[in-house]
Amino acid sequence: MNLMESHFADYVKERQESELKEYTSELEALYREDGTWEEDSQAIQSLGRNALQHAVILNIYDEDGQLLWGPSPSEEKEAEDKIQNHLLHMEQIMGNVDRVYVQSRIPLYNGSEEVGLVEIQFGGPFAYTEHEAFFISDMRNILILVAIISLLISFFFAVLVAKKLSAPIVAINDFTTEIAKGRYSSLPLEESGIREIDDLRDAVNELSLQLQRQQEIRNRLSSDIAHEIRTPLTTLKGNIEAMIDGVWEVSEERLYRCYEEVNRITRLIGEIDRINEIESQESQLQKSTFDLKELSQQIWDNFQALLIERQIHCSISGNSVLVSADRDKMHQVITNLLFNAIKFTPSGGKIDIHVSQSRATVSFRIGDNGQGIPPDEVSQIFERFYMAEPSRNSQLGGQGIGLSIVKSIIHAHHGTISVDSVYGKGTTFTITLPKNK
Repeated sequence: MNLMESHFADYVKERQESELKEYTSELEALYREDGTWEEDSQAIQSLGRNALQHAVILNIYDEDGQLLWGPSPSEEKEAEDKIQNHLLHMEQIMGNVDRVYVQSRIPLYNGSEEVGLVEIQFGGPFAYTEHEAFFISDMRNILILVAIISLLISFFFAVLVAKKLSAPIVAINDFTTEIAKGRYSSLPLEESGIREIDDLRDAVNELSLQLQRQQEIRNRLSSDIAHEIRTPLTTLKGNIEAMIDGVWEVSEERLYRCYEEVNRITRLIGEIDRINEIESQESQLQKSTFDLKELSQQIWDNFQALLIERQIHCSISGNSVLVSADRDKMHQVITNLLFNAIKFTPSGGKIDIHVSQSRATVSFRIGDNGQGIPPDEVSQIFERFYMAEPSRNSQLGGQGIGLSIVKSIIHAHHGTISVDSVYGKGTTFTITLPKNK
């Protein structure tokens, strides 16, 4: 609005300057050729009174500063009243206006010679005609209306955008509140169409699924621990009660069976403690440099009797590779992986062990053509007490903590372990260790 009025004021100023120039040009044309002004010239009087009609007061002086023509007191009073009335009219149209007079003294020339002076007085707001005042007033009203409409439209769209943005955020907030209460899947989240919010939604959904899986694992862990401990305790209790009641005779064989059950519980608790020690890094690694292929060959020799019994062919390939690691713990890792491969490889099957290295890492890979792991269980096999085939593991004496120990040892070495399995065709475990970590 201010910019429009500024431009319009510039236009009016230019028009005003043009009108003043017309007055001076007409006066200069009235200068006589003999170099004098005619004081009683009708043309000068006519020009002065015509200016009064337009609320412009002219005082015309010759080169000596003598007044050639000026309005009479009554004419000047009439012009001033006219100015005041016009000001009031402008105020009614445009609001407040500046009630000031503008006075300008302009020299009159005959060629290059200054021959006189005209003093021009007019009211500042008279720069606007009535038509121009109405135009300015209408434009103000229109711009105010446009501003109000624009503000309402902006507010409307702001509410829509805010609602579009806030709705999924509120949903995510409600969802996370449900997660905090332990209800991980009670509120499915829908796509919002906003990339950043959808990324957040996906992250929260993934968090919910992970927490739900962890809760299921914890529940199963509690159940499995209770089951693993309850079974030998029940057997032990039954045998001791039978001997106390005299139902069974106390014999060396029955006492040895009770002893075996106690050992079974002790081994189970010991395995759990070892995992906790490794994961909490309470157990310090005793690192040394050794040949990983040579260690694998040694462990392979230890399993020769079982391999022959089950008619499984096992081969070792690759070159000698030196690695800096805890030899005893790596012995446990390879033993565990090879024993698992033997358990789940059918008679007549095949197990391949391969050792390799790159510039910064050492890799150990063991693969079999056994029964494989179901796709939905691959990501859970490293959890404590998880058994992909519980019934078969029970028959083979598995407790479901071997792979959890393997993972803990590898992570303690700052390495990684991954599994690639095709259900019904076989499984491959790959371990990667840093050479000098």
